[in-house]
Amino acid sequence: MGWEQVITIVATVVLAVLVAVLYNNRRFDDVNRRFDDVHRRIDDLRADMNARFAQVDARFTEVHARLAELREDLREIRGMLQEALSAGAP
Repeated sequence: MGWEQVITIVATVVLAVLVAVLYNNRRFDDVNRRFDDVHRRIDDLRADMNARFAQVDARFTEVHARLAELREDLREIRGMLQEALSAGAP
């Protein structure tokens, strides 16, 4: 085997390896893009969930305020009933 054949074989192998590396890099880029898309979708979902939890938290705050008002009204009613009962009792 002469040097010309060796150089031809080595050049062919190097070219094949280079093409394979470039092809695999392109495939890795595709996979990375897909991962980026998934991360973006997860971030969007997380933002939606945070917004929904904020709405639910606001509703619970409203309910808590209403319950506090009802509690205060019940205390006033109880106080009035106790006064009425103590005034009417001999």
